[in-house]
Amino acid sequence: MDNYVPADESTEEASNPFPAPYNSADAKIMVVSKSTKFPKIIGHVREHFDTHPDHRFVVFKSTNGATERAISCVEVLKQQFAEQELYQWTKVVCDKRVSLWKCLQEGPRDIRVTVEVPVVFIVISRDPFQGEHSCMSMQCSTDKDISFSFLPPSQSGGKSKKERKGNRKQGEGNKWTKPSSDQRRKEHKEREEALKELQNS
Repeated sequence: MDNYVPADESTEEASNPFPAPYNSADAKIMVVSKSTKFPKIIGHVREHFDTHPDHRFVVFKSTNGATERAISCVEVLKQQFAEQELYQWTKVVCDKRVSLWKCLQEGPRDIRVTVEVPVVFIVISRDPFQGEHSCMSMQCSTDKDISFSFLPPSQSGGKSKKERKGNRKQGEGNKWTKPSSDQRRKEHKEREEALKELQNS
């Protein structure tokens, strides 16, 4: 890439993948970045539900690769609303970042690079979802032993254990891989601290 320089970059943001009413223009979207503070965003959700009792759901959306952070925010929220059932619907889509690299020499073609960045959308509803929307990515706050997988459907089935193991070795830094034990411990510690701060506020 010594003879190439970046010329242009654009981002094609993923749209809300849920059906109506969860993708409506007036839906409350809580955007979660890696620097989002749990108490602050949970406070916004509580205030929204308190001041708009007719609004029955909010949508969490990760940005800039903060999928784990968004999921942690939802887990903290569900613990804060332990006195009532909340219904969760999760979908993972991708933003597309397209970069154009111009060649400084005559002859070779310019290079266009497309990078897909996972974005998680999570609906948290105070009411059960309609039966026609029923799917495996839904759960209730009272459900037990629910785990979230970052593997897209195309990677989660049809491969042997040996093939999956080999793919993990080749895919270090893969955006779909699960967080490390250190990352999980850090997220767990932050969730515990957020819960203590919320309880004492």
